[in-house]
Amino acid sequence: MKRNSWIMKQMFADAKNNLGWVFKGVLVAGGFVAGIKILTFFNMPKEIVFPVMWIAFIVLMAYKWYSMKYDWSKEDKAYDRASKKYTNKLKELK
Repeated sequence: MKRNSWIMKQMFADAKNNLGWVFKGVLVAGGFVAGIKILTFFNMPKEIVFPVMWIAFIVLMAYKWYSMKYDWSKEDKAYDRASKKYTNKLKELK
């Protein structure tokens, strides 16, 4: 249970830190629900609409999440390069 509680704690902390993205996810989910309602209004079979729309939603949210993580990893490297340049400049001045 220790692993599961840690995962839940991390998920809560990430959701708290990225509250804007959580709200965007809720809005996208609402959009998908509206899309499902519109497609069922035009007699599209539910057996096709529901799985396709929810798989698209999951893929979209996973892509957004991991693209944020990728951007964060690039920012850290940029900070490291800048700090190395700064320390090298300080060493040259001494």
